[in-house]
Parts: sequence; C-alpha cells; structure tokens
Amino acid sequence: MATADPQLSEMIEEEFLKCKICFELYKTPRILPCLHSYCEQCLAKMLEKGQGTICCPECRTKTYVQGNVSNIKTNFYIKGLLDLFESKRNKDAVCSVCQSCSDTFIQLPTLVRSFDTEDMEDEFDQNITGIASFENGDIVIADESNSIVKEFRQNGKTVGDTSVSEECCPCSVTVCGDTVYFSSTTKLYKITGDSDIIQINNLRGSQTSYPIASYKGKYIAVSEGAACTLSLYDPKGSLVDRVKPHGYHGGKFMFLAVNSREEFIVTDSAKKCIVLFTKTGEIINVCSSAGSGKFVPFSVCVDHRDNIYAVESGRIIQLSPKGEFQRVFVDFKDETFRPKLITADAFGHLIVTDKEGSIRLYKIKTFSIRMIE
Repeated sequence: MATADPQLSEMIEEEFLKCKICFELYKTPRILPCLHSYCEQCLAKMLEKGQGTICCPECRTKTYVQGNVSNIKTNFYIKGLLDLFESKRNKDAVCSVCQSCSDTFIQLPTLVRSFDTEDMEDEFDQNITGIASFENGDIVIADESNSIVKEFRQNGKTVGDTSVSEECCPCSVTVCGDTVYFSSTTKLYKITGDSDIIQINNLRGSQTSYPIASYKGKYIAVSEGAACTLSLYDPKGSLVDRVKPHGYHGGKFMFLAVNSREEFIVTDSAKKCIVLFTKTGEIINVCSSAGSGKFVPFSVCVDHRDNIYAVESGRIIQLSPKGEFQRVFVDFKDETFRPKLITADAFGHLIVTDKEGSIRLYKIKTFSIRMIE
C-alpha cells in the first residue's frame, strides 16, 4: 500500500507546523499582517502592555492589537495542516477523490471574506434559520425573528430583501432554479420575481420546522422529522415522490442535502448521526462519530465534488462522498463565532453563518502530494 515519504512529512512539520518562538507545534496559530504566524500564547507574551503592539521577531514589523491577541486572525492554512497531520498520523494516506491512485488530495479552508447581515431597520436581533446559494454565488438567508428573506452578493452587498408576514415567517430556505422557496410551520412557499409570496403546498405532519433542500432545479426535498421520510415537490408544489431509507426507524430527520448523484444526506437529531441513502431507500452509510467525544451533527451540505460537510459541536467536519468521517475541516472552539448553518456554492466556497447573521466564506482549496510505493 502507498505510504507517505517520512522525510517529506518531517520537513513539512518542521518548516510549516512549528512556531518560531516556542519551536513546538502551533497551538491556536495567529497570523500577523506581515504574514508571519505564531502561537496565540506566544504572541500574548510579546504584547507590549500599555502600547498594544507586537514586534514581529522575524521581520520586526510592528502590529497594533485591538484588545488582546485573540482578535488577531487565525491562520486557517496551518490549522488545516495540523488537523490533517493529526488525522493521518500513523495511517496510510489515500486519495480522497478516487480512493485508488497514489496521490493524497489535501483540502484546506481559506477564509476569503466575512460580513454581517444585520440591518439597522431590523426590529429584533436576528435569528438565522436558513441559508442557501444561487447558481451565480449570491447568498440567501432566512431571518425568522424579523420575518425577512435577505439576499446578498458574496462581497456582502445587499441585493434585496423580502418581508414576510408573521403568519408565514420563514424557517428553512432553498433555491430551486432561480426561485427562492422557504418553509414556515407546515406550509411551503415560494418568492416570485416580483417579491410576491405564494403558498404552493401544505406539508405532511405537524412538525415545528421543516428543513428543505433542492436538487438541480427539479424538486424541493422536505425533511419530515420523526417520520424519517423525505417528500419531494416540483417547483409548482406538486408531490412527485416520497423517500424513506429501508428499515430506518426511531430517528428524527433534520437538515438535509442532495448530492450530484441524487443521494440524500440527512442529520438525525434523535439518533445523533448522519444518514446517506439513495432515492430508492438503500442506506449507503450511517456516520455516528467524528473521533472521540459526543457526536451532535446539525446543518449539512455537499460541495461540487460531493464531499459532505456538517456543523458539529462548534466545528465543521468533513465526510467523504460515501459518508465516512475524514477530518475536522474548521474548528471554532477558540473563537466567539459559533457556526449554525452551512451551504456550498458551485465555485468551491463553503458559506457559514451563525445565529446572529455573521457570514464567513471559505475557499475550499485542493492540493495534491505525490505518494511513493
């Protein structure tokens, strides 16, 4: 079986994963404006009290710090490499794309942009309950507290918003074709090009919320909670199919996504797992752990390569297209930002929002390292 060159691994660890101050593996790596990175605790020791400055030990550039060093940006490249080395240590490296060649494909998150969606005119603090993206990359969110569906460019510029009555305040949201759909209590709505809101169907059951997702402009999939089923509605609201994984009972379906092969990925809040199954109901995999510790999956999405991402206990984890846990993609445990919902666009971005409407865009960059026999 192919194995990684130990000398290459040692070189990467020595040159890129060790802090130049303490000479240990990075602990919470922070990147200065001069692009040099150090452990947060090392920077804290260097912070000049009273002046609020840090002098880079390598290039001597001074950085003015607002508050404490935890406000300095995290180096997500280094964090990603550390996660990769930890998950792959003492294991054979396997290509995450084809599962057979002698290359290792490393996917690292790069924080591209962040912005706040809160508006001065919002009456209440935001409660973001849905997020989706258009084919052109625009982002749409549902703010349940203010009964508004908002649309943004990826640079944070507001495209527009649609006020929704309190009787049908938006919960989950998706984009099917170029039309926005949202669920509210037991009803499914769409927003027309003229910003009119039209109810297109009543949903089965009596759940308090119905997460939704779409598939290639063909239908909207609705997660039906304790029934452990999905109902599929065409863009006009007609029921076209119902899907239930064979022999699956006792769970409670929550967030869902549909990959390019028309397979369904659903988080189960009762069984604390992620279920991957086909349209005919065949279960492909059930993921119920991501390393040690309690497993609590929440929002889920797929990227353009069908890799699966899920919000789980204050972090984002990555699963293979077959639903097998691979690694922690981004860990927010050292930050005030707490991820709630995620989606992915066609341009290789992972889009993350917290409850209050702060949005972060990560570019999913793929690197390959040649392995030797």
